[in-house]
Amino acid sequence: MTASALALAGGPPAVPAGSHRRWPEITADDRAAVGRVLDRGELWGPNATEVSALQAEWARYVGARHCLLTNSGTAALHCALAAAGVRAGDEVIVPAFSFVATAMAVFHQGAVPVFCDIDPLIHTIDARAIEALVGPRTRAIVPVHVHGLPADMDEIRSVGRRHGLAVIEDAAQAHGATYRGAQAGTIGHSGAFSLNGSKHLSAGEGGLFVTDDEDAFDIARRLAIFGEDTPPPPAGHYRAYRSHMVGWNYRSHELTAALARSQLRRLDRYIRAAQRNARLLNAILAEHPGLQAPRVPDDRSCVFYRYRIVLDPEELGFAGTPVELRDRLLCALQSEGVAASMWQLEPLPAQPVFDGRDHPSWHPAAHPVTSRLLKSSFVIGSAEHPLFNQPAHLMQLYAEAFEKVMSDLETVFTADYRPVRPWPPSASRARHSTTHRAKRSWPASVR
Repeated sequence: MTASALALAGGPPAVPAGSHRRWPEITADDRAAVGRVLDRGELWGPNATEVSALQAEWARYVGARHCLLTNSGTAALHCALAAAGVRAGDEVIVPAFSFVATAMAVFHQGAVPVFCDIDPLIHTIDARAIEALVGPRTRAIVPVHVHGLPADMDEIRSVGRRHGLAVIEDAAQAHGATYRGAQAGTIGHSGAFSLNGSKHLSAGEGGLFVTDDEDAFDIARRLAIFGEDTPPPPAGHYRAYRSHMVGWNYRSHELTAALARSQLRRLDRYIRAAQRNARLLNAILAEHPGLQAPRVPDDRSCVFYRYRIVLDPEELGFAGTPVELRDRLLCALQSEGVAASMWQLEPLPAQPVFDGRDHPSWHPAAHPVTSRLLKSSFVIGSAEHPLFNQPAHLMQLYAEAFEKVMSDLETVFTADYRPVRPWPPSASRARHSTTHRAKRSWPASVR
């Protein structure tokens, strides 16, 4: 056996253990920022020191007039829907390819998600397919800047203007991405970001709602804090505890805000690292026909929350199913030490929560582009080892891993491999879904 033997066949991996930097990176500055909060003893409050400062700093970073810190990106998106006037029974158009929070936030507002297929080249919502989904109850469109690439916002806003629809950006993965010179999250009526631990701007959990509309900001703040108005009170005044609408407890706290503020100082560096590493990966994939790199139109920038590779079975000479090809190459690269992974295994409407309903957009077959993509692709980067904090020299090791795998496809196509297995298994999910189906409360339009 030689050193060039594939790792899945017993050879040494191209990427030795310990080559990756773990995410999130917690520095001495981060610890000091959190420590100052503990020393000060001010841990909560909608107008507390760190919360107020983070809101101002993020608004300034993206160029928005208003920013509200919430306890999750989902909460921020829910605030955006409420601020746009979405009501129970309304319909909101969302992509079939996203994290389920995009649709869940619509449910939280009592509205109905209507799923739209994706563009086959850039994998964001297909702007050309949106108009056919607009109906009398449609109130908003939620484009998702998936993997950190902005959707076709001008085309989407044009549809919105023609039909009087709000355009709300799900920018949970797109901190610092740009579209025609504008920051993601500031192009539509409002935007929502995530501070989840896996994101470029990491604080464990949290969200950021942004808008230029003062009335929308007031509604979002009411939704997030028990329906109250909570501007800073003048000296000598006390909180009125008056709820003007049904609200949630979406508040965050000082520890999250302090950590996010500290990480924000390094965000641009992380973005540059992700884009540099993506360019290096592009050069690697260009040497291997059958592996398609992510496409980024010239009018926007991508921050590569994940880097998705699409496989061409015919060009690779594989006669089996796209799923088997995907799983075999994924296993081979993982065996070589590459941080290759899966992100989303099926279109959103294929999830059990959407089972047994009659809305035509809720049938997975209605989204063939999304289905094909997820069967024939995987991503480089994971929650623990994303591209955006990895050193450039790691990409050279990745180049060696790809060269090993692609030069011995015969072994890859015949060796034992680990098929991708969802967890929990589908049978477990189905039992859970059946148990709770009778308790669901659906808007009338999907009953």
